[in-house]
Amino acid sequence: MRQMKMLRPSGPVTHRDLPAGYRYEFYTGTEAERLDWLAMNKGAILPDDDPKWFDLLITRYPDVCPEKDLFFVVSPDGRRVATSASVVHSGGAGYVHMVAALPEVRGKGIGHAMLSFSLETLEARGVPYIYLTTDDFRLAAIKTYLDADFRPVLWEDPESDMAARWDAVIDKLGYRKVEYLPEKYENDPT
Repeated sequence: MRQMKMLRPSGPVTHRDLPAGYRYEFYTGTEAERLDWLAMNKGAILPDDDPKWFDLLITRYPDVCPEKDLFFVVSPDGRRVATSASVVHSGGAGYVHMVAALPEVRGKGIGHAMLSFSLETLEARGVPYIYLTTDDFRLAAIKTYLDADFRPVLWEDPESDMAARWDAVIDKLGYRKVEYLPEKYENDPT
């Protein structure tokens, strides 16, 4: 079954601060960073922590420049605890890629802060809109995305009814009405 897509037109971003003592750090190419990235994504997004995933989803992913796009959230005790990438695709669209956090820091507002950091980064790069993909079961993440003005996209999925999938998610989250966007949004190259 195809992942679900969300899109946010370019525009003002509501800034969200990290909790006190937390900070951002960009990827510098160390093995420790790769291992931390794998640990954060294992179970939440990836089935295991095989190093091939970092190469496939970061190093060789289209248009990703790890040193410019991949960042971490570092806890007050110096541990990397969350990660995401802010990518500009060759067609000009912004993309929020591979958002993950260790279980012990979820619920602290780090996801909201990371998303606003990604959006501010992409807005500064002049993108016309920003998109991401997610899964139906990532309800907390979808709520964060909706709160940041992302909207569900009804793209074609021959294995399921995308509108019914979105309706089920929106109902589980308790939202009354959410605007769905068509599969092709203006100059959407994705």
